[in-house]
Amino acid sequence: MIDYDDAGKILSEMVQISRTFRIAGQRSGEQSFSGTRFGFLQHLRTCDSRLGELAHRLLISAPVASRAVDSLEAEGMVERRPDPLDARASLISITDQGRMRLAESESSAVQRFAESLDGWSQEESRNAISLLKTLNVHLRALTLPEESTEVVPAPAAAQEVNESETPG
Repeated sequence: MIDYDDAGKILSEMVQISRTFRIAGQRSGEQSFSGTRFGFLQHLRTCDSRLGELAHRLLISAPVASRAVDSLEAEGMVERRPDPLDARASLISITDQGRMRLAESESSAVQRFAESLDGWSQEESRNAISLLKTLNVHLRALTLPEESTEVVPAPAAAQEVNESETPG
């Protein structure tokens, strides 16, 4: 088991990273894309979803999700349509405009991030990816219901990293 002090140091570094990204996002002039709105568009890029599914996916409350979707809809980035499986529900879909803005935002963010990591070797990058994926697997337990006993072993995550990082 990890040492308590080391766990505290890791948590402190993660909080610092979170602050850094929040401040960098504010300074970039792209304040219109909060983490929630950005996360919704990323998810909707691959599939339409109900509001509750989006809230669950980003671990936020339904009212916060609703406000974010309302805002995205007002800007023409998403649209609601009736759910064919349940007429009382709506499916939320990303629009072409939303796809374009998401691609632009991602490209800009990745470019700035890559520039900040100038000097990293390929090995350092791969090690960071592996550690972060493993960390996310372990942290996922914090989001599961207390009665859940679901555990995803870390080696599976590391294997996933190695397979996905192989040049192709």
